[in-house]
Amino acid sequence: MKEQAQDHVDTKTIFLLAFSATSGVLVEFYDFFIFGYAAASAFPHTFFPNLSPTAALVVSYVTFGAGFPARLLGAFLFGHFGDRLGRKSSFLLNILIVGATTILVGLLPGYDTIGVAAPILLILLRVIQGIGLGGEFGGASSLLAEFGAKRKHRAFWVSLANIGIPGGAMAASAVLYFLSDSFATGGWRIAMLLSAVVVIPGLLARSRLGDSPLFETLKEKEELSKMPSIDVMRQHWRPIVLLALVCGFQQMDGYVSGTYAISFMKSAGIPLATTAVIIFVARIGDVLGVLVSGPAADFMKRKQVTFLAIAITAALSYPYTLAILHKQVELTLVLQFLITLTGVGVLHGLAPILTSEAFPTKYRYSGAGISYSLSAIFGGMCAPPLLAGLIGENVAEKWFYVPVVYGLYALVAFVALYFIPESRDLALDDLDAARASEPTSSGATAAGTWAEPINPAEARSR
Repeated sequence: MKEQAQDHVDTKTIFLLAFSATSGVLVEFYDFFIFGYAAASAFPHTFFPNLSPTAALVVSYVTFGAGFPARLLGAFLFGHFGDRLGRKSSFLLNILIVGATTILVGLLPGYDTIGVAAPILLILLRVIQGIGLGGEFGGASSLLAEFGAKRKHRAFWVSLANIGIPGGAMAASAVLYFLSDSFATGGWRIAMLLSAVVVIPGLLARSRLGDSPLFETLKEKEELSKMPSIDVMRQHWRPIVLLALVCGFQQMDGYVSGTYAISFMKSAGIPLATTAVIIFVARIGDVLGVLVSGPAADFMKRKQVTFLAIAITAALSYPYTLAILHKQVELTLVLQFLITLTGVGVLHGLAPILTSEAFPTKYRYSGAGISYSLSAIFGGMCAPPLLAGLIGENVAEKWFYVPVVYGLYALVAFVALYFIPESRDLALDDLDAARASEPTSSGATAAGTWAEPINPAEARSR
């Protein structure tokens, strides 16, 4: 009965599911990007006024980066409950956590008012915000993959798990633009408090979600893992690491071009209002990239589209950096749009596809969330403070570090991508059947190692 129900998930149902899932993602990443913009412009003098400008900027980015290991912790926690008890309750709780902490940051007094307690509380709230956000990706990816498991164009529906990210980034960029004159002083607080307005619709949308037929079938058969987040790390560590290295390029590009670029453009002499427009227009490319990633992954192959997106973005990073350095605003806008389209948007869409097709249903929420959160540490947490420390305010002489970082991340992603199996023709129920046997200590299963492509016919016969 469950399998029949899965076959009859119609377009209206999965469309409503996609809206419910992505609306909450939009809210939470609006909060996340506003925090990033504030870290690049307001936090250095608000919470770290006793440091030099370069040191304050680096510490501010480190504070922003504290949310990334917290996202990994959140992926463990929410992945456990999502794979053990169900997707819905975890999905509701994380949006409450992110919304509440963002509002509290907006109300937090600065260093001049409460002294050293201000940066300490800022870091604490950032960590809690990251924990809440850590449950997002695994939940959205799992729900869309499992409800869309029998649909012909599965990749398209799964790619929508991340479309809320550019939506939230566009909303944050728009607010940055309208508050650009006061954002670095007190406007950032208004931007954070605005999240209260959009949390409520996200909560209402989430409350209508249910669990997928694939998950319900495992639950009825009592085949769920007792400790899924622990088990997935023990049994599927290899895909987790490889996927994190591939997705790390997208995270790097997103946070370098979307947050670090604010301080880089400022040092190059580009006004904040102009930067806000550039980032906002580029986010349109992010949305378009997500929308084309699914059809492209169905028409070509997942790995081919991923390779092309990373290669094009890395190549464009060189002229992009020079355009900023020479204050060529129009060219900067075009190049920012392109690297956001390919390096962020297309890879945003591919990330839930690659991760949801790498883990069986009993570990999908945990595996997808943990691998993507690890990628955020590798790319988003490390790259901005690294560039801030290497370049500082001396962009005229040290600009070359930007394309160098892009090249290094691309090289790592290419190597990891080589070892990832292609999954375009794989059915999710075949994936569950092929990986039903527990791996040995060496990582092998009855279906073979993860790096070997799974034959659907062989999977059904097991």
